[in-house]
Parts: sequence; structure tokens; C-alpha cells
Amino acid sequence: MKRRLLAILTASAACTVAMAAPPRVATVKVDDILRKLDSTAKANEEFKAKREALAKDGRKIALDEVLADLEIRRGKLADNAGLDEETRKKLLREYTVKQQEARSLQEEFQNFTSEKQQALNAELVASIRQRLTLIHGTAEKIAKEEGYDWVFDSSGISNTGVPLMLYAKTPNDLTERVLTALQPPPAPGPAPASPVIKPKQR
Repeated sequence: MKRRLLAILTASAACTVAMAAPPRVATVKVDDILRKLDSTAKANEEFKAKREALAKDGRKIALDEVLADLEIRRGKLADNAGLDEETRKKLLREYTVKQQEARSLQEEFQNFTSEKQQALNAELVASIRQRLTLIHGTAEKIAKEEGYDWVFDSSGISNTGVPLMLYAKTPNDLTERVLTALQPPPAPGPAPASPVIKPKQR
């Protein structure tokens, strides 16, 4: 009976100590990891290339050509010297037709770029979310392995622009460990060449 009571008291004391122990807290700078990932640099390069491709689209080239033609016709109309009334009217009609063509091309190009830009933005957001999910999962895995109870994003900003984590007495930062776990290992370098041993000449 005494042994049983002693065991109960010991277990109770252990639980009390465990409950009284402060939680282990760690931090991770998610923004830093996201910015330094190789996959982020690659995604940004692809996004930039796709945006630049929009400016080289055939619709944009056709629009630029029509606008340049309009500018030439505008200059001719502005210079009335040596133009008879019939020629001026003809130039004005041609200018009006070109102006309508330019408006049509401009509207078509704007609709096209708007749709493409929305698709690119959605693709970029999805890519960022995918990397954030990987960061979260990796940070959680490392925290569990090292026995942390809570992990906070120390790069987080509140609605007022103030950092969410204002102070930490002994911050256990896992940023570098999470970044290392997410980055692919460096490619092995070429193996050193074996020295060539020439036979001694007799």
C-alpha cells in the first residue's frame, strides 16, 4: 500500500514539474528563407521572362506600327503648306481610319494583356504558397525533432506595420536549419585526377 501511494505521489510530482516547466519556443524568419530559396530566384526569373514576352507579342508590334503611322499622318496634316483642300481631306479620312484601327488594336491588346497578367499573378501566388507550405512543414518537422512546443515567424508584420515578435529573451532561431533542409545539396565537383606515374627508364 505504501509503495503504491509512493508511486502515485512520485508520478503526481513528475506531472506537476512537467506542467510547471516553461514551453520551449523557437523562431523562424520565413521571409528570409523565402527570399533565399533557389526555387524563388528561379520562379522570379520565369515570371520576368513571361512578362517581357507580353511586350514582344504580335498584337503589341502591330499596335506600335499603327501608332507610328498615325504620328506620321498627324505631322502631314499639321503641315498645311503645299496641301490643296482635296489632298488634305483625303489625308484626314485616312488618318481617321488609322485612328479607329489603332483604337481597335489597343483594346484587343489591353484585353489580352489583362487576362495574361491575371493568369501570371495567379501562377506566382500559387508558387509562393507552395514554397510557404514547404517552409512551414520543414520548420514543424525540425521543431518536433528538437522538442520545441511553439514556433513563431519572427519576420511577421502586424496590420500597423509593427513586427509581431517585439522581444525574445533567448530566441532559438531555426531559420538557417530550415533553409539548409530546403535547399538541394550542392552538386559534387569533378573527382581529382589520379597522378600519372611514368615508368622509370633503364
